[in-house]
Amino acid sequence: MANYSQAHICQCLTRLSTLRSTSVVTISGNRQKTGHQFVGDVLSLAHGLLQLGLGNGDIVAICGFNSDWYLEWLLAVAFVGGIVAPLNYRWVSTSPACSFEEAKSAMLMVRPVMLITDESCKHWYQELQSNALPSVKWHVFSGSPSSGFVKTSNVLTTETLRKHVIGTKQLDYSWAPEGAVIICFTSGTTGRPKGVIVSHSAMIVQSLAKVAAVGYSEDDVYLHTAPLCHIGGLSSAITMLMVGGCHVLIPKFEASLAIEAIKQHCVTSLITVPAMMADLISLTRLKETWKGRQYVKKLLNGGGSLSAELMKDATELFPRAKLLSAYETCSSLTFMTLHDPTLQTPAQTLQTVDKTKSSSAHQPHGVCVGKPPPHVELKISADEPSTIGRILTRGPHLMLRYWDQNPMKATESTNDFWLDTGDIGSIDDCGNVWLVGRQNAQIKSGGENIYPEEVEAMLLQHPGVIATVVVGVPEARLTEMVVACIKLRQSWQWTNNNCKQSAENNLTLCREVLRDYCREKKLTGFKVPKLFILWRKPFPLTTTGKIRRDQVRREVMSHLQFFPSNL
Repeated sequence: MANYSQAHICQCLTRLSTLRSTSVVTISGNRQKTGHQFVGDVLSLAHGLLQLGLGNGDIVAICGFNSDWYLEWLLAVAFVGGIVAPLNYRWVSTSPACSFEEAKSAMLMVRPVMLITDESCKHWYQELQSNALPSVKWHVFSGSPSSGFVKTSNVLTTETLRKHVIGTKQLDYSWAPEGAVIICFTSGTTGRPKGVIVSHSAMIVQSLAKVAAVGYSEDDVYLHTAPLCHIGGLSSAITMLMVGGCHVLIPKFEASLAIEAIKQHCVTSLITVPAMMADLISLTRLKETWKGRQYVKKLLNGGGSLSAELMKDATELFPRAKLLSAYETCSSLTFMTLHDPTLQTPAQTLQTVDKTKSSSAHQPHGVCVGKPPPHVELKISADEPSTIGRILTRGPHLMLRYWDQNPMKATESTNDFWLDTGDIGSIDDCGNVWLVGRQNAQIKSGGENIYPEEVEAMLLQHPGVIATVVVGVPEARLTEMVVACIKLRQSWQWTNNNCKQSAENNLTLCREVLRDYCREKKLTGFKVPKLFILWRKPFPLTTTGKIRRDQVRREVMSHLQFFPSNL
C-alpha cells in the first residue's frame, strides 16, 4: 500500500480545485483556465493515460514550448506514477536532422515509452516512422493540429486521450520507483547531456525554499520566462502550483513578448538570467511610458550574477520589486537579497551589498552568493591551511542520482553522503557562500591553480567590458597561459597599441589598461591574463545556456596565429 505521508507534486491539485476553484490559474495565449477547469483537465488526462496503458515508472518524453498543456502533461504523468523527461526545445531551433539527433541521443539514454511534442517539432515524426526509437509506443501531439496532420502522422492528441475516458472512477496518485518524477538533461561544458533523476520530495523542498526566500503567494501573477525543460523553470512552476498563483505562459522568452505580458496581465513576479535582464532593460528604455514597471514585485535572478550596472538598471526598471539572486547547481543552494524597496532606497541597497562583500575579517576570493535556506547543508572540503575548496552539499533538495548510475553504487560513491557540486568556494564567518569557480574549468599555469570565473568577475567590473570568457591555452613554459576573450560595451574601442596615456580621457581599451586594472583590483599576479582577445561574435553556448569553454579554447588556439588580438 502506498505511503501517503510521502511527498507528491500533485498534492497541489486539492488547493487549486478548492481555494482557487473559480480563480484564473493559467493564461496561455487566448486560453484562460480556472483552478477547477485546470484540475479537471489534469485528471481527465491522467484517466486517459491509465486506460491507454501507461504504467508505473514509465518514462514520458516531452518537447515543446511553454504552455498550459505542458503543465497539465507534467502533472498527469506524475499523477499515474510516470516519470517526465523534458527535452530542450532549443534542440529544435537547429536544422531538423540535427535537432532530432540531439533529442534521439537523450531518448536512447532514458528509453521513453511515450513522446509528446507540439507544432515546433512535428518534423520529427518522419524520423520516428523509421523505428529510430524502438522504446516509443505512443506519439502524442500536444496542441491543436490540423486533422490532416493527425491522420497522416498516425499520432494521438491530448484531446483524444481525454475524450475517450470511460467512467468517472476516483483516482489516487501513485509513485514511480525511488519516488522519481523528473529526468532533467543537464549539459556540461562539453555539451554532452546527462540525465539527472529528481524526486517528488526534492521538487517540493526546492519549491518551499523559493516560497520562503522570495515570498511567493496565491496573489502572485507569475510570468514563465524560463523554459519548463530546465530545472529552474520546473521548480518555479511547481512553486506557483503549490501556492495557487496565476501562471502566465509565453512560448519562449522574447523581451517584447515578456514586456507585453507584464503590462497586459499585471505580472507580479518572474525569474531572469543576466542576458534576459539586459534585454528587458534595453527594450524598455525605448518605452518611457511603459506601465508594467509598477506591477512587478518579485524578481529572482539565476544563471550568473548581475553586474553592478545591471543591478542598478534593474532596480530602476522595476522600482517596486524585491530583487534576489540564486546560486544553483542541481537545485537552488543559496539566496541573496540584492534590493528590497520596502527597507531602503536602491542606492542604499547597493551600498549594503558592497559592504557585505568586504565586511569579513579575511575577505574571501570570488563572488558572494548569499546564504543557504534552512534545509540545505553546505560545507567546504579544502586542504589546510586554505579555506577555499570544493563546495559539498546534502539534504532533501538534491537529485537522486544520474540516470546511468546504479542506485547502490550512487550511495557508495558519496563522501559520507555529501554531494560534490563541482564548484569551488568558501564560507565566511557570517555563513555567506563565496563562489570562486568550477573544478572542470580550472587553468594550470606555472604550477598554480586559476579559476577563470574569478578573473571574469574582476574584468566585468570594468565599465568598458560587457562580457568575457577566460580560458587557458597550451604554453611551453607555464603549461597553460591565461587568455581573456572580451566583448566591449557600445561606444568603446579596442586598440592593439599601448593606450595607457590616452585611455584616461576617452573610451579606449588595450592590453596594458586591462592588465593594470586587474592589478589595481588586487588580482594575484599569476591570474592576470597574459593575452586579451577582442571577441566580435556571440560566445558559443550549450543548449542549456552554459558557455562552451572548450569551443572558445579551440577557436582561440586555431585563430591565434592569424588574428592575434581579435576574433
